[in-house]
This record gives sequence, structure tokens and C-alpha cells, in this order.
Amino acid sequence: MTWGNKNRDWHALVADIQSEIDANKSIISAEHISSIEHYLEHGEYSMAFEYLLLEIMENADANFTLGVEKAQEIGLFFDLSDPNECMIDGEFWGKFQTFLAKKSL
Repeated sequence: MTWGNKNRDWHALVADIQSEIDANKSIISAEHISSIEHYLEHGEYSMAFEYLLLEIMENADANFTLGVEKAQEIGLFFDLSDPNECMIDGEFWGKFQTFLAKKSL
């Protein structure tokens, strides 16, 4: 796993999320990008990731640059398979898995 254990390189994780944000700034509304970046800037990486992926999943024109494996790994690291860990959408994991399955084809 890229992230290894809890003592991982948070800068790399933030850079991956920021890269995905940057790839979608012209597609996701400025208001939503601002909210996602707010979470990222305040160390709420899980919320930033969840919100960003929900926006990407809901927008057919969105750019998905993380790739299936890395996105899955980040989602698992943040325990987003547990609905109690999903702060924005308790049904995130099911939607996320469906999205990743489509991207795997």
C-alpha cells in the first residue's frame, strides 16, 4: 500500500487530493471546490476526499486522475466503507464502489 501505516507521508496524500481538485476546477462549481479545499486546508482529509469524489461521481465530465487502485486505497485508509465515517453521504461507499467498478472496465 502506498500509504502504509498511520505514519505515512501526509504531504503525498494531500498532493494526490489537490491534484484531483486541480484536474476538476473547471468542472466542479467554485463554491464546492472552495468547500473541498477548506476541508483539505484544515486537515479534514477524509471529508475533502469524500466530498471531492462525490462531486466527481455526480459529474459525467469530471476528470478522474487518481485511478481506481489509488482511490480505493485512500477510501479504505479513511475507513469510508463504514457509513459512520462518511460525514457527507452515509451511502458514499456503495456509490464509490459502483463508480470504481465502471472505471475498471
